[in-house]
Amino acid sequence: MRGLSRTWWRRAKKANQHEPVSMRFYNVWETVSRFAAENRTSDFMAEMTRRRDAHGSEGMMGLLDCATLYGLTRWQRPTVVVESGGFVGMSSAFILKAFVDEGLTTAKLYSIEWDADCEQGALVPDELRPQFVPLWGKVEDFVKGDQLPASIDMFLHDSSHSYRHMLWEFREFWERLRDRGLLVSHDVNLNAAFPEFVTKTYAHNKKTGRLDAQRTSHYEWGRWGYIGFVIKKEKAD
Repeated sequence: MRGLSRTWWRRAKKANQHEPVSMRFYNVWETVSRFAAENRTSDFMAEMTRRRDAHGSEGMMGLLDCATLYGLTRWQRPTVVVESGGFVGMSSAFILKAFVDEGLTTAKLYSIEWDADCEQGALVPDELRPQFVPLWGKVEDFVKGDQLPASIDMFLHDSSHSYRHMLWEFREFWERLRDRGLLVSHDVNLNAAFPEFVTKTYAHNKKTGRLDAQRTSHYEWGRWGYIGFVIKKEKAD
């Protein structure tokens, strides 16, 4: 029994050599939760709640998800963000507020909305608008026309929540993300697109069955409320 125990320990120790060294990304949970908690009790949240209620909350991101999005943006500190399905600007406002609170004065949010009848960005406060770039049209047309930044720090999906469209957006904008770039999706509960996409960013060691850090193309991922996120890692890292 003693010999078996030692053999198991030697194998386990050897297998652990293949585990990823990603301690620097473990703090994302604590940091994002702290930023989100601060935001939920802030004057800004109260103001955005008032604006949302006055406009009507149908089709808008919930407050917990908005706070999570704010926290993720502050943690990541992006300078180029693209969002699909910006609608009247509830999610946009929280990204823009994170820019201001992190002192990201040159950061830009490109917000795409295909519905010409909606008041695109109507909820975005005036003081946040200088960093807001509203774009009207279909995401596919902007991609084909090469009208979006080729390299981005963060992407938020919140447009059509069909399985095929979500997967298409994830694949398209994953390629544009820089190393440590953040892919975020709202309403990840509506179909299997998000977990399937994340699964495909994994690679496993054939011998151990564990994560192969060299070939896996994400650092960390998770779900909080109806928000899902994954942090991109260059495969050569």
